[in-house]
Amino acid sequence: MSLADDLLQCVQAQSGLLDEFIQTLEAESATLLDTPTNLALAELAQRKNDYAERLGRLDGERARLLGELDQADDAGGIDAVCAVHPELRPAFDALFERADRASRLNQDNGQLLRTFMEHNQRALDTLHSLVNQDLYDARGRLPRR
Repeated sequence: MSLADDLLQCVQAQSGLLDEFIQTLEAESATLLDTPTNLALAELAQRKNDYAERLGRLDGERARLLGELDQADDAGGIDAVCAVHPELRPAFDALFERADRASRLNQDNGQLLRTFMEHNQRALDTLHSLVNQDLYDARGRLPRR
């Protein structure tokens, strides 16, 4: 098997993993639009971290393979490799499309999460201010005013 074949397999593996990551991001979005529990958010965060780690390993493998083909792991290097091995272009194009989609979904989810956290903080602030008003006395009764 040639280095170009190895690179093709690596890029295809990245695309497949990004498809799974996108599904996780879509599930996160649905969870955030519903009433998320801390457990659900923690599980999704763990899944996202796992995908990030796995994608990072594949990024390193892709960079290594491009280096062995005397190219950098950047747009210029990828274009140069695809000029010599045109069969790689569709795989790289698909990878970049998936990466862009994942990035947009992750940014959107970040905004949803910030909104969710701000809402929760306002609710906690309201509860805290009510508690500090000593609504009940030591016997659980409302004080006379």
